[in-house]
Amino acid sequence: MKRFSLAAALLLLGLLSGCAQVYVPVSQSHPVGTTPAGTSTQPPPPRPVPAPPPVVEEPGGPRIEPSASAPVSGNSAVVNLLEEAWRLNRAREYDRSNAVAERAMRIDHAEPEVYLVMASNYVAMMQLQLAEQLVRQGLPLAGRRPGVKSELETLLAQIKARR
Repeated sequence: MKRFSLAAALLLLGLLSGCAQVYVPVSQSHPVGTTPAGTSTQPPPPRPVPAPPPVVEEPGGPRIEPSASAPVSGNSAVVNLLEEAWRLNRAREYDRSNAVAERAMRIDHAEPEVYLVMASNYVAMMQLQLAEQLVRQGLPLAGRRPGVKSELETLLAQIKARR
């Protein structure tokens, strides 16, 4: 009886393994930079980056821009994400800007400029309660960043004036 169950288990294992897909990385299947036909797979040249749109004053107060007074987090990923978030903010793509800022927040939740850009986005979308919450979370983190702290305080004053 044991031989039968062992044989059945091995047979089942053999059948299941025969259905498994085999993964072969592209880099191992062909020499680097070529395809099976021998053509090049080099990426196209980079496209020129368009100039950012002009900054337009929002009704009810000036737009908040990133602080140049003190460097942001020492993490280059956070710096790059914040630059992208501000670019999207200037392009009025507030949801996308918040998504990028949230990625930066997951990397460094103590970076006050993350809270500034997200709050700025929510003010522009007239979601003032969320904006105020983010400003209040960012203010205690901005202790050594007087420029960011000042911008957060300005944004808080704008939020209170709009209510």
